[in-house]
Amino acid sequence: MSRVPPIRRRRRWERWLLSLASLMATLFLVGAAVRMNLSQGSRPSGPLTCRVTRGPFEHDVVVQGEVESAVNVEVRCEVRSDSGSWVRILDVIPEGTMVQPGDVLVRLDSSGLEADRDRQRIVCEQARAAVIQARTRYETAKLNKEAYLGDEYRLAEEKARSALMVAEEAERRAREFLACSRELFEEGYITELQLRADEYAWRAAQTDLQIARIRLAVLENFTKPVRLTQLNAALVTAQARLAAAECHENLARLRLKKIEEQIEKCVVRAHVSGQVVLAHLFHNDHAHMVQPGELTMESRVLVRLPDFRKMQVAALVEEEKIALVRPGMAATVRLQAFPEVVLRGRVTKIDEYPVAEDWLRSAIKRYRTIIAIESAPPGTRPGMTAEARLHLHRLENPLQVPCPAVIRHGEKSYCILVKDGEFEAREVVLGPSNGVNFVVREGLREGDQVALAAAAHRDKIQLPKLKQPAPGVSSLSADLRGRGADQAQN
Repeated sequence: MSRVPPIRRRRRWERWLLSLASLMATLFLVGAAVRMNLSQGSRPSGPLTCRVTRGPFEHDVVVQGEVESAVNVEVRCEVRSDSGSWVRILDVIPEGTMVQPGDVLVRLDSSGLEADRDRQRIVCEQARAAVIQARTRYETAKLNKEAYLGDEYRLAEEKARSALMVAEEAERRAREFLACSRELFEEGYITELQLRADEYAWRAAQTDLQIARIRLAVLENFTKPVRLTQLNAALVTAQARLAAAECHENLARLRLKKIEEQIEKCVVRAHVSGQVVLAHLFHNDHAHMVQPGELTMESRVLVRLPDFRKMQVAALVEEEKIALVRPGMAATVRLQAFPEVVLRGRVTKIDEYPVAEDWLRSAIKRYRTIIAIESAPPGTRPGMTAEARLHLHRLENPLQVPCPAVIRHGEKSYCILVKDGEFEAREVVLGPSNGVNFVVREGLREGDQVALAAAAHRDKIQLPKLKQPAPGVSSLSADLRGRGADQAQN
């Protein structure tokens, strides 16, 4: 349900006049009841009495409120600009216009969002270039690893094995040549110097063979693992940078999409059909109607589209009366615009907590109460002032006595019956009270004369003695129980 517009607060002198008028009306009703019920046969010197009569009994609570739609669609500002929280209104549909779904209601200034969109497009292109560069580096690192494992390593391995074979063959030849040289030296065909040269050549061939073996072992046990580690690290790094670049691009494009959506939301459209009711914008303790040039912000209501076929009254019931009101209670409603029309209504909702009041009326607590109108007349509009009369009790023809004619004694109620100058205490069972009369259920008959000011003649009657309260229960507790019984009867 939509938020109820704040009910107009009367000025101080208007509240004083209303209180004075209510007091005068109450005094008039009490005087009329006394004059109507006075016994014609009572003696001037005797007690003031009244007659127990039958008649219609009504107990109503009258509250003031405002008319609102029971089905009220609120169209809010959904624009959130990065440049600032405030958005300026450029154009507004006239109030009272009938609209259909999709019709334009309000146009907001989108220049700041358009500037954000242009900047974000540049960010998106930069992010796209970074993604391309990161993907190139990733593909290069992957190709480098594949190339090394495919041909580069095999080529280096073949070279190392070929060098090893050459060194082995050279060492074998140098060894055989040295063996022949030793035989020739023993037979005296060569000199010792030539034999030493052949020995040096054989030792050099052995050294070359050892170096070739070490190179092959280094290639297999060190160079290959180190190279693979470097290539794997480069590949993983390139892959991570590619993922980061793609994430940055996605975020940039998502932000661009949101900005474009915000630009689209600058044109506020109706979601349902209805009649336009412009909202108020509150700035610096004063209100402005939604109009071109005003400022608004996200989540603020701009337009309301009420359904005039279902209207209700939002009223504030004071704390002293709220306990008497309950959902489903019948009510009659009069609109200030149509004072001659009486509308039927019913209480549909009572808030659990009081509404917040200003500091001038902080001591008075009021509860928001909703009264649904069964059939609103044509021309009923939200915001109209209404008077709702809540019918607490309506009885056709019960026995009644004025409230001053009843006294309490313990947990029971009594009236003082006056007959031939004699006083008699008569126990009665009471029904509801409207503040003027009590409904008498048992104990009296129509036409009985009872003392009007019963409390003044209490010493002239005999009342039963009250039971002593149980140990530990004070007289104050017993008195409180008696008051609770009074309230239950009322």
